[in-house]
Amino acid sequence: MSEQRVLVIENPAHLRIDTGRLKIEREGFNHAFVSPKDIAVLCLEHHTATLSVAVLRALAEAGAAVIVTDARHMPCAIQIPLAATGLDAGRLRQQITLDASEKRGELWQQLISTKLATQAHALRRLKRNGALRLERLATQVLHGDKSNAEGQGAKHYWINLFPDTFRRSKEGAEDPLNIRLNYGYAVLRSMIARALVASGLNGTLGLGHCNAGNAFNLADDFIEPYRFLVDVHLADDADTWSEAPEFDSRAKRYLLGFVERPVRIAGQDMRLHAAIDTSIASFVRILDGKGKKLVLPEGSTIAEDNEAWASTDGE
Repeated sequence: MSEQRVLVIENPAHLRIDTGRLKIEREGFNHAFVSPKDIAVLCLEHHTATLSVAVLRALAEAGAAVIVTDARHMPCAIQIPLAATGLDAGRLRQQITLDASEKRGELWQQLISTKLATQAHALRRLKRNGALRLERLATQVLHGDKSNAEGQGAKHYWINLFPDTFRRSKEGAEDPLNIRLNYGYAVLRSMIARALVASGLNGTLGLGHCNAGNAFNLADDFIEPYRFLVDVHLADDADTWSEAPEFDSRAKRYLLGFVERPVRIAGQDMRLHAAIDTSIASFVRILDGKGKKLVLPEGSTIAEDNEAWASTDGE
């Protein structure tokens, strides 16, 4: 996968496959062509957008995720490719074994400790107060996070990250900041979910998330140490979304730029999709008995003059 784009269709358009490429047809515009292999996530936002089954098939075969949004332009459905790795049944048995072992709680401990550490990194990166407490919490996470260090850290984190008037809202949010956070997390979640499936993993068997009605428990586990990328990206643009709260094409284009931010992981800077693949690969090694610890983000570096990967047809 040479280039990983988040492609947003927010105007009337018809999508079809033409000589192996995704062809985007819009009235009054020149046709656009994109290789399915260059797409990480396709977001279908406009209610009149149409596409063929061949498009869905080509995107699935290329490993891309497809998000459908509701009337409020918030993600309401995700298509994840079912990668034919040949290891799915074996992976499932490994996951079931892990689910009943003490190792599961240890891995959740690692995820939460890293989440708190990256939140502290975010506060320091933004020159906010409160990083030291999160760094201390990160070293005090118990097996399975029995003391709920994640919850303690969350309250402290949000108070210091955004204005005192901010309240985190996951469902039905109407304020500009929560709308952007939820949208960004949904895209990040779909990128993680596709990486899990590509590795032959069952997303319903989570480490810390265990909702029986959630097909993405494992993705919701691995998103935790990566959320800070969306948070920092929005905090960097606080003046823009507070002064121009409408979540329009320009706002979405900026938000999706979080996928450009290099991630520090395993001692080197990686593109986000490569960092996610590295984390998932470390989990697979643990399932195979060849590793003991997850490889997770250490923080992020500042992208300078990098070519944007996030694309939109709204301009």
